[in-house]
Amino acid sequence: MSENDFRIVEQFYGVMIILVRGFFFQALINTFVSEEIMDKAKKMALSIVVTIEGIILFVLPVKTTGAWTIISFLTILVVFFFYNKKVMPHIFFVYFLWLNMFFVWYIANVVLSDCLSDWLIESMDYSRPDALAFFYKKMLFNMSLEIVFLIGAFIAIYYCIAKICKLRRDMSWTEALFLSIYSVVSYCIAYMIAQVMVVPLDEGVFVLLDEKRNLRIALPILALLIFVGEMTAIATWQRYRRLLEEDLLLQEQVQEQEYIRKKVEYTEKYHDQIRTLRHDMAGKLMILKSFLENGKYNDASEFLSEMDIELNFSSMKFSTGNPVTDVVINEAAFQAEKLGCAFICDFCFASDKGISAVDMGIVLNNLLDNALEAVSNILEEKRYIKLSGKLKDNFFLIKVENSFDGKVNRGIDGRIVSRKKESEDGKQHGIGLRSVMRIADKYLGTTSIKSEATVFEVKVMFQGAAS
Repeated sequence: MSENDFRIVEQFYGVMIILVRGFFFQALINTFVSEEIMDKAKKMALSIVVTIEGIILFVLPVKTTGAWTIISFLTILVVFFFYNKKVMPHIFFVYFLWLNMFFVWYIANVVLSDCLSDWLIESMDYSRPDALAFFYKKMLFNMSLEIVFLIGAFIAIYYCIAKICKLRRDMSWTEALFLSIYSVVSYCIAYMIAQVMVVPLDEGVFVLLDEKRNLRIALPILALLIFVGEMTAIATWQRYRRLLEEDLLLQEQVQEQEYIRKKVEYTEKYHDQIRTLRHDMAGKLMILKSFLENGKYNDASEFLSEMDIELNFSSMKFSTGNPVTDVVINEAAFQAEKLGCAFICDFCFASDKGISAVDMGIVLNNLLDNALEAVSNILEEKRYIKLSGKLKDNFFLIKVENSFDGKVNRGIDGRIVSRKKESEDGKQHGIGLRSVMRIADKYLGTTSIKSEATVFEVKVMFQGAAS
């Protein structure tokens, strides 16, 4: 192997390092960003762009140390600023995690490279006529081992991160900055180590590992500690997010139960009023019957005109056959009327059908609440809500369709989230679709969500409904 051939191999080695880093970057994006937010093709395109930037800067005949870090960082921020700002905290964290994990490998690889160099020098026979060509071949072997080490290290790191981050969770800017501080500090430490590994002097070269042989043990330990610290930080964040989601879920369940409890109390009072009304009417009808039997038609007419019968159920426009669903639907109809929204209902739930009335009330309340929220954001003449519920074979099918402004907000996991204002603590208020999905799962059912132009539709199916 000639010197020119070896220079080409060196270039190839550098390009391979960049390509492996590009694949690792895409793997990290896949771990933290769902396909609902960014599909595989766009993730791959972004990784290719970042990789090409690195290759171009590497082959330039000028010194470009640190340029790839800055340019790739700006590229990623610009892409997600215009594509989806909500995922920017994740990308900010992923970028510095990507840099940090490379330097974890770099610190360990410095020791590996130094050991390989010592082995190469010791195994060289300088008396051979092809000693230089033999040296180049050994260097090629060393570089191949380093690339294999890089690939193996990234696979191991990715496996650890994937095991920790089994679910894609939301991340605030505060969390992203907190997690990235560790990566930035580690990056700076590794960068400073890289700067002092080999230092040109007026007479000769200062090689750190030749002067401090104990660093062959200290540096791999440092790399391991940086890696463990990073994984611990990610695991702590995941646990915090899981506990926060569990707390929010518990709050949501408590709110729903309290809401339904009040609805049931109102229903019971409503039926008490009906019984009282029936009792009063019985007495008044007896008086009216007496007038008619005695031929006192004028008195009967006057009595009818003076009767003060308050039919509280006059506001109950829809009757489903179940007091809980009656209250939920009629209250939604009342709110729709206040918004000037057309409310069309074809819903029958005459008995529990094998489905708890409370669960059905929660589902209806969630769906109708979201529909009312959606129509409130558009012009009054375009507002409408359609509700239907029917039993088909062993399935109970619910469908809610409403007009909306065509804008759908999604969380980092791709799920639709409410657009109601958040409180100062940052917790999302209002009832979302998560409870609907949970209850559908409880009855081995499904939830289907579809939006086209200005029409939003949710279908919920329960299994095991009794005919």
